[in-house]
Amino acid sequence: MEIALQKYAFDPILAVLAFSLAIAVAGTLVLLFDRIGGAFGKVVEPSSQKLASVEGLRGILAFSVATHHAYCWYFYTQTGVWTTGNSIIFSHLASFGVMQFFFLSGFLFWRKLMKRGRIPFKDFIISRYIRIAPAFYACFGSAILIGLAGTGFHLQVPMGTLLLSLLSWFLFAIPGMLAVNQADILRITCGVAWTLALEWQFYFLLPFLGWYSRKPSRLWHFALTFTAVLLTGFFLRHESTHAAYLETVGIFVGGLGKFMLIGFGGGILIAALDARIQSWQRFLLPGRNWILVGLYLAYLIIHGNAMAMEVFLVAGFALVVQGADLFGFLTCRAVRLLGIISYPLYLVHGIVYYLAMKARGGMHAVALPVYLGQTALCFTVIILLATLIHVLIERPTMKFSERIARRAQLPQTGLLQDPSAGQA
Repeated sequence: MEIALQKYAFDPILAVLAFSLAIAVAGTLVLLFDRIGGAFGKVVEPSSQKLASVEGLRGILAFSVATHHAYCWYFYTQTGVWTTGNSIIFSHLASFGVMQFFFLSGFLFWRKLMKRGRIPFKDFIISRYIRIAPAFYACFGSAILIGLAGTGFHLQVPMGTLLLSLLSWFLFAIPGMLAVNQADILRITCGVAWTLALEWQFYFLLPFLGWYSRKPSRLWHFALTFTAVLLTGFFLRHESTHAAYLETVGIFVGGLGKFMLIGFGGGILIAALDARIQSWQRFLLPGRNWILVGLYLAYLIIHGNAMAMEVFLVAGFALVVQGADLFGFLTCRAVRLLGIISYPLYLVHGIVYYLAMKARGGMHAVALPVYLGQTALCFTVIILLATLIHVLIERPTMKFSERIARRAQLPQTGLLQDPSAGQA
């Protein structure tokens, strides 16, 4: 594995500065909200230290993705290309957040499957829809309206094309992240919907995966099954020269196989080996937070094979679910409060960046200090909007989802995890 030096000498310093700025703004705002109204007070008292670490981790993961996209917007305004330049740190911040959200889903649901062997499909899907849909429709409906406003609300495409594009977003972008009336909704939202599309694919598969969960040895069967799915996707893409539609099918199938193995599969592996990990980590207790820091830093600064890099994240996540808290950082009140609004924060941050670019007069370059100041203001607005969405939309509908989940004994997971999930 090759350690790549940054082209820009300021990159590590800028990374620390930008992320510290994000956390400082977020922490100040959420603590202010807590002091004023206590709106979060009832849901930030986890019953175990382990759950507190996981709750705090969700807030950091959501903000790592938001920080990554802020950097992408900087280069986009400079060059017109959506990139993080040559920055390894900022490039890895997105996968650092997204992959561990997938780990969370895999870990919590697989643990439930190991206990019960099955998940009731009807209650499960209804619970998931009620949990995911309201905040998603509110945020992405707003993004679509913003996009349509940019076209002057004049029809730019055939009505059938418009309806199909709207349907794709109604279905959580599972059919693809399509432009709506030629408005680029993917850019307005920073393209975050692809992760929810994968979550839904995982949800639809999960009730049928109970057989693999009944014995730890069947993890090999799980790995072989989705390796075959991954290879099938590659084969279909290769054959797409003979039939164009096969490329789309191949991308869909190959992506599912990939993320079942290295995304959800990371959490599944940790759930299956939970007892052994508890035994192993006893030897690491005195230094487990230092090990966690080392693993996360290694992932963010080392350039290497994606599969090999995954080992750092899986190992780090295993320590967090066993209670590692980064010297109390993950369990401090501000970070845990940030975890509570992580889902709306994840959905809304791209919209705020897009509107900020429009408000300043379009996609033109600005000096880095000016951009950092504008980004700090964006973070403030993001927290405000995420809080409103949580209080007005997410929290009320979450109660219905929790009621169904309790009836079916289901956890609330990953990016969408509720504070009670650790008891599932």
